[in-house]
Amino acid sequence: MNKFKFLMIAAAITTVGGVAKADPEVSPFAGVQSLIDSKAERTAWFEEARFGMFIHWGLYSAAGGYWPPDPETGTKYEQHYAEWIKVWARVPEPEYGDLQKPIFTPEEGIMESWAELARDAGMRYAVLTTKHHDGYTLFESTAPYSVDNEITGGTNISPEGRDLVREYTEAFRDAGVVPGYYYSLIDWQHPGYSGEEYIEYLHHHLDELASNYGDVGILWVDFSSAERQGSHWGTRAILENWHAKQPAAIYNNRFWNGLENDYGDFFTPEKYIPPTGHPGRLFEVCHTMNESFGFSYHDQNWKSTRDILEMLTDIVSKGGNLLLNVGPDRYGRIPEPSAVVLREVGQWLEHHGESIYGTQASPFVRTPFEGRCTVAERDGAHTLYLHLYEWPESGMIRLDGLTTGVTGARLIGPAPAALEVNVDGTPLVRLPEAPPEGVEMPVVAVSLDGPPNTDELPYVFQAADRRVVVNATDAIIQTSADEPVIRPETAVGGVHLGYWSSVDDSVWFPFFADRPLRVVHTGGTAEEHPGEFEVLVEYACAEGAGGEIEIRLLDQVLKADVESTGGWRSFETRSLGKVTLSQSGLQAMHVRPLSIEGQGLMNLRSITLRPVE
Repeated sequence: MNKFKFLMIAAAITTVGGVAKADPEVSPFAGVQSLIDSKAERTAWFEEARFGMFIHWGLYSAAGGYWPPDPETGTKYEQHYAEWIKVWARVPEPEYGDLQKPIFTPEEGIMESWAELARDAGMRYAVLTTKHHDGYTLFESTAPYSVDNEITGGTNISPEGRDLVREYTEAFRDAGVVPGYYYSLIDWQHPGYSGEEYIEYLHHHLDELASNYGDVGILWVDFSSAERQGSHWGTRAILENWHAKQPAAIYNNRFWNGLENDYGDFFTPEKYIPPTGHPGRLFEVCHTMNESFGFSYHDQNWKSTRDILEMLTDIVSKGGNLLLNVGPDRYGRIPEPSAVVLREVGQWLEHHGESIYGTQASPFVRTPFEGRCTVAERDGAHTLYLHLYEWPESGMIRLDGLTTGVTGARLIGPAPAALEVNVDGTPLVRLPEAPPEGVEMPVVAVSLDGPPNTDELPYVFQAADRRVVVNATDAIIQTSADEPVIRPETAVGGVHLGYWSSVDDSVWFPFFADRPLRVVHTGGTAEEHPGEFEVLVEYACAEGAGGEIEIRLLDQVLKADVESTGGWRSFETRSLGKVTLSQSGLQAMHVRPLSIEGQGLMNLRSITLRPVE
């Protein structure tokens, strides 16, 4: 990652992470005690739901990342957030509205197709952008500026005789999907944005959303800064009004500054997954099917079904929800690549939903297999759900650290099957020789004789198939500088170590190997094994970057060139050679750069020691 980008991101994190403590309304729910008292009751459905649809749709959808708004003749703006086209192309009003209003032509009945897709995808709730930063409203507001103004002629963009927010709300409610509303607190259009006139306008809009459309599940506002938050928006009055009219609704935390502040019902990481869970706190990751939130003609970087399932299981295993964005085009059509993947996710959830809906965070500090874990208590029965990202070559899952008794296990899905469990010592689940055919991500349900308890494992343990897998979150960072430059980053597929631009920074991966020399086969036969392992490194590296690394294990040293994989997010797994584990017990790998080229060494996700048979 280049240094300029790193500095920009660091600055952004500093900005969103801070909270202006002098603001009298920077306190939980701005002092609305009834919201604090009712939180557990109001958020119960949200914890059960776990999966929702985010819908970014507005005039910017007509531009689709081009200006003027025509992919044949307009200039392409490569920026990921196509809904910011007004900023990227520096378009003034009324040009912005005049060129897009005639081509923003929502089809009749399009909301029903959205609701059907959300339901088919297994999504339990949705959030629609009723007004984004450009200031245009998908609801028929009676605010004077929305009805008629000298700048844009009006902010209401529903076709004549229609109210798009009403159509959305009714369609999703009829489909059994809880509707919610996004509303941008900032406004690039209103001339009084910084003063009391705009605050009155904002309150008028939010009162209409609370009053005119029946029951609503979520008010999802965006966004605040250290200078504009809390009392600046009149948050207390807004929340009191909404709670009076929508007593069951929940609220995100963006009336206040910082994506992870704890002043709403839930906090809102955007396009990243927290590395760990947050006991006692609810969170919701908003992410996208491609890179942009708004519709983009040129952004075809679609996530696969596997990408979405890994994202969903990772988030839920940490106690969070996934709000997954789709960006309909100017007609309201959701791009077909999105729809195909969402339906496939829904097919997986149809058979594996018990491992997602109503589950809680993993009891393991470190998951003792390649995958993620959730836990549920239903009718007094406790179950661990093991989401297998890889099918163990040994056909076994060893639950190191679990101290609760295991009473049984089963493979869930379209072809459920009981599994053999060995409870003599560390619980061991034996799997079929091959994963179930046609299942993108197998899930094993492990029945417990009580609430799950685990011993904290300070190190990675060798798996049942003798592999050792260390991930970025297991790394101990070492530097000879004042502070390391290298740090963890979260992206689709998990956490990696990024910003590796200094030869002063190296990492240690401690692990515990208790079976390098002896293998016990099914049936009880045993044989000696030399303990030879292939070293597989999962990393990404852009063109013009890389360098040379050294991996040291005991008295063995591997040196290898870090070659480009095509990009900082293009992860590949490459073999760097072989090592021999000659003893059992605690040991560690040390990875250090011998040289670094260009923007950085690599983004390092994991290292696997795979036994050589």
